[in-house]
Amino acid sequence: MSLAVPSVAQAQESPAASISSVELQLASEIIDTAYPQDTREPMFMAVSEQMEQQVMASVIQQMGDLPAGARKVLHDWQATVTSQQRDILRRHIPAIMQAWAESYANIFSENELRDILTFVQTDTGRTFLMKSTDVISDPAFASANQAYIDESMALMQDRMPDLIRGLSEIAEAQ
Repeated sequence: MSLAVPSVAQAQESPAASISSVELQLASEIIDTAYPQDTREPMFMAVSEQMEQQVMASVIQQMGDLPAGARKVLHDWQATVTSQQRDILRRHIPAIMQAWAESYANIFSENELRDILTFVQTDTGRTFLMKSTDVISDPAFASANQAYIDESMALMQDRMPDLIRGLSEIAEAQ
């Protein structure tokens, strides 16, 4: 007797498989209208840069007093990693944009997508969506987000010994 066991790949339906072609077409049109091809890379790079600055500020704060030259080493390391991460991000933008359209098609009904498309076809709609990613750079948002990142990083640093202890216990038990 043979037992049919679906593989993980078979069990995971493609996200796009459940989307109607009408909804996906509308969602793709929203993405193309709101985020023209030539604006995508600068938009993602600006978001990435702002997040990196906030995380780095928190890392430096958590590190406290550093030996002479340590900040330069840290900044040089960050510059190298950032450059490489930007290359990676650049390669992934098309897939991210496609997934964004698929997500819109999954989240919104056909009627909602039609309404959203009508909105983004206006100057106000296009501007609203294009500037929505600028929010993270606004001083009010950046300040609130920085406080959150600082507190989260401090918690992670404080709890790191728990993680190391747990992993060590697992390693020792094997």
